[in-house]
Amino acid sequence: MNTPPKGTLPSPRNEAPGETGVARQAAEFAAAFGRLIQEERKRQGLRQDELAMVSGTGKRFIVDLEAGKSTCQLGRSLHVANVLGLRIEDVLKEAQARRANASETPDIPDSEEEEEPHGPSSGLL
Repeated sequence: MNTPPKGTLPSPRNEAPGETGVARQAAEFAAAFGRLIQEERKRQGLRQDELAMVSGTGKRFIVDLEAGKSTCQLGRSLHVANVLGLRIEDVLKEAQARRANASETPDIPDSEEEEEPHGPSSGLL
């Protein structure tokens, strides 16, 4: 019997090869964080280069951060959030809310949409 070592959880079967649950969650959080940074920057009427200047970072860093690049330095990322007036507590709450909303949205298979024109309703047009 193949059991995982004590203290570890088995990985879900639907993950991409080489992708761990932690890596997937980190990527999701980085993407949500980037969207939040971008939304706040736009709300304040700042361009990416302006945010880079006031935060002491480069435009490339802001571009990568907003794109959800998970390898962006955490300290610099949090500094940019702070410059925008975002507190880490707000960032985490927003990420959790987005995640909860995303998990509540039902998956609707694309195959049903493709089959509908050939079904009984196709003659009603």
